Amino acid sequence: MSLTKRNIAKKISNELNKPTSESLFLINSFINLIKFNSKKNKVKINKFGTFEYKKTPERLGRDPKNPKKEYKIKSFKRFVFKSALELKKIINWYNTRLKIGYIMKKNFIYRLFVFSIVCLTYQTYAQSLSSIEGVEGIDKEFINSLPVAVRGDILSEMQKSKDDMSDSIQKRPSSELQKLKIVQDWENFKKSQYQKTKSDRYGIKLFNTMQSSFMPLNEPNFGNNYIVDYGDFISIEIFGAAKNKKYKVEVERDGSIVLEDIGKIVVGGLNFEQATSLIKSKYESSSFGVSVIVNLEEIRDINILITGGVEFPGIYTLSGNSNVLQAINVAGGIKENGSLRNIIIKRKGKENLQIDLYEALIFGDLDNIPFLMSGDSIHVEPSKNLVRAGYGFNEIAVFEMKDDETIQDLIRFSGGLDLQAGDDFLNLVRFESEEFNVTKIYSDQFSDFKIKHLDSVYAYKEQIGFVEVTGEVKYPGKYPISSKDRILDIVNRSGGYNDSAYIFGGSLYRDSVKKLEKSFAEKTYSNLITFIASNPSALQGASTGSSFAYILGELKEFNPSGRVITEFDETLLKDNLQDNIYLTDGDRIHIPTYAPNVYIFGEVGNPGAVIFKENVRMLDYIKQSGGFTRYASQNHVFIVSPNGETQKVSINRLQKYINQGYEVYPGSVIYVPRHVGKIDGINLYATIAPIFSSLALSIASLNSIND
Repeated sequence: MSLTKRNIAKKISNELNKPTSESLFLINSFINLIKFNSKKNKVKINKFGTFEYKKTPERLGRDPKNPKKEYKIKSFKRFVFKSALELKKIINWYNTRLKIGYIMKKNFIYRLFVFSIVCLTYQTYAQSLSSIEGVEGIDKEFINSLPVAVRGDILSEMQKSKDDMSDSIQKRPSSELQKLKIVQDWENFKKSQYQKTKSDRYGIKLFNTMQSSFMPLNEPNFGNNYIVDYGDFISIEIFGAAKNKKYKVEVERDGSIVLEDIGKIVVGGLNFEQATSLIKSKYESSSFGVSVIVNLEEIRDINILITGGVEFPGIYTLSGNSNVLQAINVAGGIKENGSLRNIIIKRKGKENLQIDLYEALIFGDLDNIPFLMSGDSIHVEPSKNLVRAGYGFNEIAVFEMKDDETIQDLIRFSGGLDLQAGDDFLNLVRFESEEFNVTKIYSDQFSDFKIKHLDSVYAYKEQIGFVEVTGEVKYPGKYPISSKDRILDIVNRSGGYNDSAYIFGGSLYRDSVKKLEKSFAEKTYSNLITFIASNPSALQGASTGSSFAYILGELKEFNPSGRVITEFDETLLKDNLQDNIYLTDGDRIHIPTYAPNVYIFGEVGNPGAVIFKENVRMLDYIKQSGGFTRYASQNHVFIVSPNGETQKVSINRLQKYINQGYEVYPGSVIYVPRHVGKIDGINLYATIAPIFSSLALSIASLNSIND
């Protein structure tokens, strides 16, 4: 059978006659303890073995498909278990004496692991029992109802006060493990957001103008470079030498036209300037004193095939004076993954022209934008190297770079650097090795330093750190900040909000606030643990014990968000410096997508999300979620608005909701805590209320990010 944690937990529970959930908790604690501590130190279990992370040496490898080709295998860390000598002897003895090979070896390791966990569990449980038995007046039922980690902390404190000895039961490292998990989750989130970012690249939106910019307003509309071909109609007007005549001729399939009094000449394939010169020279050489005016009367239609990275590939019929820009525009423009700098025109099945639209779009040079001919095919290649020019550049955008182009080229495309930001060096942000790395590139390196796909470059003279921006902004990523930067500055620097952004739900997270919230929770928890250890008789009674158990469980597992309540509306930020607060190093800003949900958590029948509806009372949302449970504190309900503002509402006010001004918005969180009482005159709710408020805010922040 497959060996799972649940299998092992069941075995331990059968041995100790304890719930499977407690055994599973101990197994997880045991595993997490090994994982957490082995990152820095060896974890040695006597007569069993050692767990540790080992760094492998760099070595040469060979390609399986080409054994002669060698490549370097970089050094990396791997998790290693080394069995103790005693364990090896036992396994070898079993293999030799019983001769059942690998199966018995595997089964024995399983049994030995189970035995180790059982011993650990039994030791902890025995210590718990002995500690309980050794304390006068303690409510044993209350102690046994507590989570294992909380029970260990209380008994440890009691043991301390009893004999002034060090803790007999180790505090589980759950808080450290939780911190580690948060860091890992955040880094994975940053990575996924960065890789999924829609760039809103330079030049893409140009094609959204459709007919207004590229297509001719008055036919015919052409330049001297227009290529004359079959289907065009040319008007010829003659003056002088007793001749005043105007007539129109059509360009035939062979490219010829017939001139009166002259005969047939070939103009097909010539540009209009060349065709005009040829016609004039024919008349002027045959008749002295004649003046000739040549115009295009009608322009032919052409058929063009457009493929690759455009919105609507296909065959299009266009006016004969159309160029590449017009053709791509008619096909819906270039897609997000299409190239603006590698467009291939195939003509007559042979001739290939490579077109770079940057010269036209950035510098206004149309000389290299050819007119099209019937039968041409246009193919837009995929884009390759996309690089973000961020704060400090005159044009903040994502540019497409060729392999041999450098930071100097990026500066040229963006119209240069903003001198206020400084041009002594640039900050290059590059995602590699599972993290963002920031490198300073100095001015003497600009012309040589080649940039890579998904690089971001910023110019900043005074720098105090970085701010992470995620969610519905045009350019999510990591931005350098100075001591003068506020929220509005970083919003503008990230390109502003997308159309799907829910600005009212924007969040600012700050590590210093998170530390304060955590410190308050830990202090409150410690004080309550000390109170119980010093006053065990105060816990007599089921309701009292239940209240305390609930509070201690909430405090032990409390994980603060570090959210700062502020505004993200650009208009409000401009007019109100109090909301447009200064940013600090490590701040994180998240702008969620609009989601028409209201979230209800805590002591309700069915916690979760319900659909937001206009003019629906808060109490009605609670009823939709199954109503209050019998443990609910109906007079201490918290409502968190999408912007983070938290209000405490009583049931009496909920019933008068419309007149009380407690608004429920899309993205609001309603949190119903459990009812708590008093112990020896201590108002438990007053003690835990700030935690409940912070807990509601953390839930709201989590929903904001997930949405």
